[in-house]
Amino acid sequence: MLKTRFLVAVVALPLLVAVILVGGWLFALVVLAALLLGGLEYVQLLRQGQYQPPLALALALIALAWGAVWFEHPDWLTPGLALLLIAGMFYAIWEREHTRSHPIVNTALAAFGGVYIGWLGSHLLAVRLLDDGAFLTLFLYGLVITTDTAAYFAGRTWGKHKLSPLTSPKKTWEGYAASVLSGPLVGALGALLPGHDTLTVLHGALLGLLIGILGTVGDLAMSAVKREVGAKDSSHLIPGHGGILDRTDSVLVAAVIGYYYITWFIR
Repeated sequence: MLKTRFLVAVVALPLLVAVILVGGWLFALVVLAALLLGGLEYVQLLRQGQYQPPLALALALIALAWGAVWFEHPDWLTPGLALLLIAGMFYAIWEREHTRSHPIVNTALAAFGGVYIGWLGSHLLAVRLLDDGAFLTLFLYGLVITTDTAAYFAGRTWGKHKLSPLTSPKKTWEGYAASVLSGPLVGALGALLPGHDTLTVLHGALLGLLIGILGTVGDLAMSAVKREVGAKDSSHLIPGHGGILDRTDSVLVAAVIGYYYITWFIR
């Protein structure tokens, strides 16, 4: 399994870097495809249990958030969300009239998934659209990868105390500590790289610390969804890695942290 994960990463990471560097429509469409696939995985996961969330509602909310950022029309968000929620309630009423089970719960689950994946994921585009956007996007991805890797190997080597035994049994406090400690170090080193005018060493370290602390929340959030229906992975799309949600759960949180830290405290 570890060998497969490594081989896939060797192929995928250079492609990811290239897409980020090219930016523009290529990056935007790759992000949209990844988010929509994530929405599909989310709905299919819940359908393995007793739930039947409407796929169209989840995907429409994801597309709305993506479009508002990419086309720079934040004014689309409020009316778009309102109309989609009204449409969701029409769906729930229709399902109730046709004696389907749990229509309100199903609609709420679809709305949550669409907002969570779409709104958080749209911040990837928002970061890339900033000045030094290519560097900042690579910086955030690098932090997620290195803190996750540190947590994984520290947990395997020294892990004894379960971090969240009912949600993610393999995660340990020792692994989490490695994530928190490695974040500031990697962030500070990353800020020293040339080719940008945005991050100081202090800002890089603080961003690394925040992502080291909070990135695990994204991972645990998707684990909670999987545990709800007894699934191990969100899908089998990526050999050795699971699905899109398995690979982007921490990235969704990191993108939000990175964007607001940069726009609030640096820009």
